[in-house]
Amino acid sequence: MTTHHRHRRPAVLALLAITLTALLAGLAAPTAQADPAPDNGKLVLVLDSSGSMKEPAGDGKTKIVAARTALTQVVSKLPAGAQVGLRVYGATVFKGSDPGACTDTQLTVPIGTGNRPQLQAAIAKYKPFGETPIGYSLQQAAKDLGPSGQRSIVLVSDGESTCAPDPCVVAKSIAKQGIDLKIDVIGFRVQGKARTDLQCVAREGRGDYYDADSTIDLEAGLGRLSTRAFRPFRISGTPVAGTAAPEDAPVVAPGLYSDSFDLLDQPKHYVIKRTMTGSTLRAGLSFRRPVGATSLVIQTELRLKTPDGEDCGRSFPRIQSGDQGFATGTASSWSKYDKQNKTCSEAEQLVLTVDPGKDFREIKDVPFELRIDEEPPVEETKSLPAEADDPIWSAMTVTTPREIVPGSSFPDAPLLQPGTYKTTLLPGELQIYKIKADWGQRIQAQATVPQLSKATGNIVGLRYLDTAVISPTGEEAFAVFPKKVPGGPGGKRGVLTGRGVTQAITTKEIRYLNRDGANNSDTGTSTPGEYYIVVSMTRKAEDTAFTIPMTLTVGVPGTPGAGKPQYVDGATPVSGESVTPTPSETPSASPTESADPGDSGDKTEAGGPVQGRADGDNGTPVALVAGLGGGGAVLLLVGALVVLRLRRKPVVAQPNAATWPGSQHPNQNGPHHPNGPQGPGGPQYPN
Repeated sequence: MTTHHRHRRPAVLALLAITLTALLAGLAAPTAQADPAPDNGKLVLVLDSSGSMKEPAGDGKTKIVAARTALTQVVSKLPAGAQVGLRVYGATVFKGSDPGACTDTQLTVPIGTGNRPQLQAAIAKYKPFGETPIGYSLQQAAKDLGPSGQRSIVLVSDGESTCAPDPCVVAKSIAKQGIDLKIDVIGFRVQGKARTDLQCVAREGRGDYYDADSTIDLEAGLGRLSTRAFRPFRISGTPVAGTAAPEDAPVVAPGLYSDSFDLLDQPKHYVIKRTMTGSTLRAGLSFRRPVGATSLVIQTELRLKTPDGEDCGRSFPRIQSGDQGFATGTASSWSKYDKQNKTCSEAEQLVLTVDPGKDFREIKDVPFELRIDEEPPVEETKSLPAEADDPIWSAMTVTTPREIVPGSSFPDAPLLQPGTYKTTLLPGELQIYKIKADWGQRIQAQATVPQLSKATGNIVGLRYLDTAVISPTGEEAFAVFPKKVPGGPGGKRGVLTGRGVTQAITTKEIRYLNRDGANNSDTGTSTPGEYYIVVSMTRKAEDTAFTIPMTLTVGVPGTPGAGKPQYVDGATPVSGESVTPTPSETPSASPTESADPGDSGDKTEAGGPVQGRADGDNGTPVALVAGLGGGGAVLLLVGALVVLRLRRKPVVAQPNAATWPGSQHPNQNGPHHPNGPQGPGGPQYPN
């Protein structure tokens, strides 16, 4: 084994340590659903029954024995409602030269719920036998899952496919079925072309690739499977279908909605109905960078206008390559320049436009979340505190860290109290935490990665630890010029090396008149409520899964309630997280464009054995269960991925989450704000 592989061992151990138990616990937890018949997603395990399963697993057992043990443990922990199936290949035809060797794949247990006894029985009969038709098996697995809904395939392999078609080509074809189908791959003790091929399957299948090196590493990692799951970002909200023509746009009230960029280069329109004269309407949008996107910057635009075309506010949610991988922004109807004609503040309704921008092909069919908030006008502003100054960091006591399971999207973000928490962080993972802050308070967060071991430090190399604070209304709210910040001058990004890093971020004090400020550090702190702290570590193209330890210390300095405004007639703000949209005003979502239901890669149907490859009985690379056979531990990772993929359906929920960073509130007559290209005549502000 090479030195490079030995360095990956801690990564595999830590990855396993955070996966299975938390995933099982997370799946069992109820989630608010607005859909009367929610689809919890379907998953098919693709297991290898080729001859190489007879080989030793490195612990005195054969791979098949270890695989049976691991699979039995996984299935015993599956929730009763899990929709899982089992497909095995290489189980009936002995030699590659025999007829049918490269189409030798069977769905031994159809996808369904309550099929635990059938899964256990199939596992007990599972024996090593024949060839390795990975590509054809993936095609059939895609058919098993059907043409719609959240669908996942989990494949584990220790080598190359021995049959045509090329699995990577198949994965690319399968991915055309839509963004809600993914292929995860686990590579067990693979090197060279085998590893490259498996990484290609995961990449083209919009899934994740994980390396596993040794039985000892995998088994040791099982003891640490107790903290949290590597969960995907989820879009939530009541489905709504924006239209290309403003006159056909659906009417939406304050609430949380979901839609997608499915009109190619055409903007989408919505009509926001105001419920209070003179109120401030805010519309926030958020979405995640799609896997495989190549543009350095993906930028969208939000616009608020009156029905007559008067510009009332805009924002430029964008994603930069190498950053946290998500875009967020909030367009607001508030403008201190609207006090004279009150066109925007008194219009009975405003038209919201979501423009996909010039890189629309990069985000075709990508789902996004819309949050609509409405804030009443205030009685008066003369007695309110002026806009907040740049904050001065307040010393925080680092307490004994408590274990924390981070969220991966707004609905599952854990609510923090001031104190210190510990967790681990993976490359490209988005960790989201929630914390409440009132008028007169501000938020501080300090993420610390300690000095790493030499092996892990070599893997980390040089990369970034990114942080953000997101306001309740979806703006990025960190202070640009804080003072006395530990670890450096402050800001969103810290440089991470093997020596570790301390990255601190804070906001300005929350005040009503911050809305008149010049940039997001002001406007983003103009309302109290639940803010979000976001942490991520940059991911490199060559990365496999590994983890680093991290502590997060949070605080909320200030006097709660100080500077609280009085709203007209005692009205209260109506936030997207607290309102259920009126059904009559919320049209049903149009189906997302997808490929032909029959397109599961059938254009590259099974061919003959790959030339120059040995028969499965003579050392054929094993696709799934070889990895599982590593003391049974890889299969437990598969089980974790089973549960993970069952959770990967975007939550369609009653409004209960916010949207995200990078928002602006420019008025056509007012100054333009940061985090995106500025309009003509608008001053530039630091991001």
